[in-house]
Amino acid sequence: MKARPTRYHPLLVGLHWTIAVLIIGNLAAGTLVLDRLSDSDPAKLEVLRLHMLGGLAILGLMVGRLVTRFATAKPAPAHDGGPLRWLAAASHAGLYLASLAMAVTGLGMAQLAGLFPLLEGKAVTLPEDWSAIAPHAGHELFASVLIGLIAVHFAGAVWHMTKRDGVAGRMWFGRRSAD
Repeated sequence: MKARPTRYHPLLVGLHWTIAVLIIGNLAAGTLVLDRLSDSDPAKLEVLRLHMLGGLAILGLMVGRLVTRFATAKPAPAHDGGPLRWLAAASHAGLYLASLAMAVTGLGMAQLAGLFPLLEGKAVTLPEDWSAIAPHAGHELFASVLIGLIAVHFAGAVWHMTKRDGVAGRMWFGRRSAD
């Protein structure tokens, strides 16, 4: 029987960090920029276009990440069992689900609001009331859930780095075998 690798596959590592940067960027763009810009501000359309492109990139990369995750060998679980193993599994599943839910609700908003021409640089009319678009409430809810899950994930990474147990280093580039 072949030994389990000590690190994740390099493609999975690259996708992890690329998606992390894109998600943090898109969450920041949505909560710190788009929510504060007036719909009459011409900059809002450009930020929204970039937000939509980022969301589509995240969706595509998440699908690639899921395929890679199931197609490649993984290190052994970081915890033997109990609440920490459950928390790690639940938070990772939550990150995947919340990220995909953000993409789906974003696509729904774009479709219902007629925003897809914006991706081609064409002018669109923004909705007068974003909350009237059904997926908007879900998009905001999943943004909050995702922020919370990222905080839990980050806290877990810091905890493992503090313990120096090698778990955090598994999601970085390097030799994958124990030998």
